[in-house]
Amino acid sequence: MRIACVHVPQFALQSLTRLDPSLRGVAVAVVGAPPLVPGDLLLRPLAGSGARALHTPVVQACSRAAWALGVRIGMSAVAANALAPGQLRVLTADAVLERETVRAIADAVLGLAAAVDTGGRGGAGSVHLALYCEVPSKTRGASFGDRLVEVLAALGLTARIGIADDRFTSWVAAAHAGMPGEEVGVIAVPRGGSAAFLAPRPLALLSISPEVQHMLEALGVRTLGEFAALPAPSVARPVEADYQALARGDSGHALRPYAPEAPIREELVCGTTVLSGPAAVAALAQRIAARLHGRGRGAARLEVTAVRPDGERVVPITPLMAPMAALGAALPAQGGQAGGHVLETAEELAEAIGHALADDLASVTRLRVLVSGEAVAGDIVTAPEAAATVDALSVVLSTTGAAAWQLTSPSVSGPSLLRSERRDAHRRTQRGKHQRRARGAVEAGVQPRLFADRR
Repeated sequence: MRIACVHVPQFALQSLTRLDPSLRGVAVAVVGAPPLVPGDLLLRPLAGSGARALHTPVVQACSRAAWALGVRIGMSAVAANALAPGQLRVLTADAVLERETVRAIADAVLGLAAAVDTGGRGGAGSVHLALYCEVPSKTRGASFGDRLVEVLAALGLTARIGIADDRFTSWVAAAHAGMPGEEVGVIAVPRGGSAAFLAPRPLALLSISPEVQHMLEALGVRTLGEFAALPAPSVARPVEADYQALARGDSGHALRPYAPEAPIREELVCGTTVLSGPAAVAALAQRIAARLHGRGRGAARLEVTAVRPDGERVVPITPLMAPMAALGAALPAQGGQAGGHVLETAEELAEAIGHALADDLASVTRLRVLVSGEAVAGDIVTAPEAAATVDALSVVLSTTGAAAWQLTSPSVSGPSLLRSERRDAHRRTQRGKHQRRARGAVEAGVQPRLFADRR
């Protein structure tokens, strides 16, 4: 099995520019709490203690324009702002937005790969995001990497892709190979070539303590190949701590499968010279369609929030309410009622959202779309069951493995739903009992007559 690493550089910054495209090309510094270190416990209590943390915000990510002004990762927010007063935009990192961005990437990649691992943050100061997925069999690595780049571009992100036989090598290929400063690219390591690819790389790629690394460099061990050639340690250690196995390209390819656990949410800042209202609708529809395709589902209900200078307007959308141009001709259902397909493609979603917000697109400044109901792609929602079907799909619950999605409803869930679900089964059970009793009574009346002469 081949592993692909999706490396998203400057992840905190890209999460914000994905929300507000007008930030691209601008000098932006994203600041937040510095990483917790053992010697900092007196100033910043442990997470979850309820105490307020005392810290100075530091730069977690910055744009190229901010880098040109002298802003660096780990610099305090005050020092970064003092470099170019009035030229630098200092923004606060949004953990909720970053978490939703990870979900968006994983949902979309599920449309290309059978297994996706959300990975985690990496690099100095945990600046970048590394996400892993399984390369489908009989698929060229370069072509698969190009498809991943296209999917992430549709989500408003730039990424580098590394493909190799193991996780560590794929991460090195994505994060440290290619041309310097290149934001988008695909590096595919040949099969069986992980050791040769890693050999000339610096030893600093391994998370070895600085003291041990300094000692190895003093002994002339400066590359991964030289480290892998050292004699094996005499004391056994777990595979996770076997750095020599990593240097040899034997880090394994086990993935922690991702399963969607939350409804799809997408948001965009619009109404600017960079992104107009109709363009924002088209971009949101494309992002939602990519995530729905990865989940193998369609949208049975949408909640669109249009933010205007005078307030917000929330518009619910169902397939039966969407325009016929988006859904096609209504399909006849039982009882002569009309039916409509769930929304699946970007064209259908854009048409439905644009039709619902036709009067607000000129003045809208921000658009939020929540897929509050999902259904299997290709399903038909009929009029008699429209309300129940849409409400029953308002909360998305994930299941492991290949099991079907389990969806519940706030309005019909609880004891009433359980009673309604058990009633039919109970009737069938009672009907079976009555039939068995009647059959037993008949047999009880026939059996004495059969053996009456023998008595």
